[in-house]
Amino acid sequence: MDWELVLDILRAIVEIVILWVFLYQVYRAFHATRAARIMVGLFVCFLALVVLAGLFQLNVISWLLTRIFGPGLALALVVIFQPELRVGLAKLGSHPLLSSFATLHRDDFLDDFCKAVSKLSSLHTGAIFAFERGISMKQIENTGIKVDAIFSPELAHTIFYSKTALHDGGVVIAGDRISAAGCIFPVSNKELQDRTLGLRHRAGVGMSDEADCVVVIVSEETGSISIALAGKLERNLTIDQLKGRLQELLNISSNNEKSTVA
Repeated sequence: MDWELVLDILRAIVEIVILWVFLYQVYRAFHATRAARIMVGLFVCFLALVVLAGLFQLNVISWLLTRIFGPGLALALVVIFQPELRVGLAKLGSHPLLSSFATLHRDDFLDDFCKAVSKLSSLHTGAIFAFERGISMKQIENTGIKVDAIFSPELAHTIFYSKTALHDGGVVIAGDRISAAGCIFPVSNKELQDRTLGLRHRAGVGMSDEADCVVVIVSEETGSISIALAGKLERNLTIDQLKGRLQELLNISSNNEKSTVA
């Protein structure tokens, strides 16, 4: 048996698998963004020029494509996808396999938070909360008013009361504290399936897409509760479902569980 041939075949298979996984992850991350359309347009133009240059032996265009347009296209893609690349690298850096993390005992805080959301929902008071995870949200906090106060249902109700100055902005929660309120969250450019979704839901999707955070949204129109995570919405949650998802996503244990540190 020609072992060298076998090794070459195995290398080719490994390379194909690696490329397939890479391209699939790129597709998952960018397929619903406006930048993806720009990339497709640039790629189609570049491919058309390559085909035309090859068919008609356009030597000058071929030289420009290989020496200037090719590297320029690669640089353009980096610039176009700069926000997505920044978020992707930030999320990679906060992955549990690459950083240490702790299981937190915040069950009392979670009960208070769910109580606040339940009340906001019943009153049809619009609200949006972003939970900071592995990456600091200092840049978003700077768009609002610094609060730095322990979370309480009363404080949450006060912030989102329709006659207060901060009710139109978002709240950033770090640990069990409201770090800032009245913050400006980036609105998503994605085409959401439900076109009736309002600005808060779009801001929740945009915020979760650009930062390593979990966003909880209360609809002003229907009182429904949603979670935005990694640019996707989980809608019409009950309070029990909300608490379960937050325990999972924020790595919160109940008080009768043992804390573990990796």
